[in-house]
Amino acid sequence: MRIKPHQQVFFCWFLLLFLFHGSQTQPSTTGYTCTPNQTTYPCQTYVFYRATAPNFLDLASIGDLFHVSRLMISQPSNISSPSSPLIPYQSLFVPITCSCNSVTATFGSLSAANLTYTIKGGDTFYLVSTRNFQNLTTYQSVEVFNPSSVPTRLKIGGEIVFPIFCKCPNETQAKTGVNYLVSYVFQPYDNLSLVASRFGVRTHDINNMNGNKIHPFDTIFIPVNKLPVLPQPKAPSAASPGNAEKKRAIVGLAIGLGICGVLLIFFFVVLLYRDVFSKKRDMERPEDNQKIQFNRPGMLMKGNEVNLMADVSDCLDKYRVFNIEELREATDFFNESCLIQGSVYKGSINGGTYAIKKMKWNACEELKILQK
Repeated sequence: MRIKPHQQVFFCWFLLLFLFHGSQTQPSTTGYTCTPNQTTYPCQTYVFYRATAPNFLDLASIGDLFHVSRLMISQPSNISSPSSPLIPYQSLFVPITCSCNSVTATFGSLSAANLTYTIKGGDTFYLVSTRNFQNLTTYQSVEVFNPSSVPTRLKIGGEIVFPIFCKCPNETQAKTGVNYLVSYVFQPYDNLSLVASRFGVRTHDINNMNGNKIHPFDTIFIPVNKLPVLPQPKAPSAASPGNAEKKRAIVGLAIGLGICGVLLIFFFVVLLYRDVFSKKRDMERPEDNQKIQFNRPGMLMKGNEVNLMADVSDCLDKYRVFNIEELREATDFFNESCLIQGSVYKGSINGGTYAIKKMKWNACEELKILQK
């Protein structure tokens, strides 16, 4: 099939348009070219940075990474206190100084903020570029800016220059009110409308600055007249030392009073238990106590029989000793029907009738009176 002349012209025009469009939207891996000796360079601009765990959740560590103070980050980022802790993915504006750097004859001059980084164990150009600097540069650009360093033989403690992608507004942009070109890494979940709304600009302005197609993790530049106010989480109010001491004293006092209250309740419970137990014991019938003793005649007689006989022999000329079992049977277990008067019971032992009196051990005088 033969292509007609007008078709050949159309095909060539389409191919040129495709190649031009493709070259415009290709992301830069080594950096962005610039023209040295311009009045626009160097300039102060900002990068959009997100706090990340575990190493970059405070302004001090982020400031050390970018060689700026905590205050220089907190002020443009709408953070009230430079010492405030950060939460993961909290938004920040970090200031940088953007310069037009003459690199090599191959790459010419590249626009970047040169930050010196000290290599640590496990670091690589790629890891530091993507993890620490969050794709604000590329490992290819780091290799260009450090031609004498071998990426596979990084020495711990050695210093490497990491070029952070940036741009300064040209004269035309400055005349239209553009003061900063903020470096922003386009995220996979981003869209141009969301980014434009966050920075208070139009999507058309972002497209004019960065081309029509933007890929995830590309560094793009947002033209702004002034930095937007970043919404920040409210920092917890720090208690003054006096209030902290007072709070600790109150807590300690409450704990002490609680312990004292528990001990006091325990003490009253013990007293109440003893009182109830004592009353219950006093309410028991004497007959029960006697039965307890009578059920153990051997214990009574074996332990006390000798003393009883000795005491009685000193008081009486003639005596006879009966054991407790005989006395209990004689008085029908000291039944009230056998009670004569007071503590004297009538008892019958071996056919004889006796008056049986409950007495204390030291009753010699009373025995002598009864003998008369």
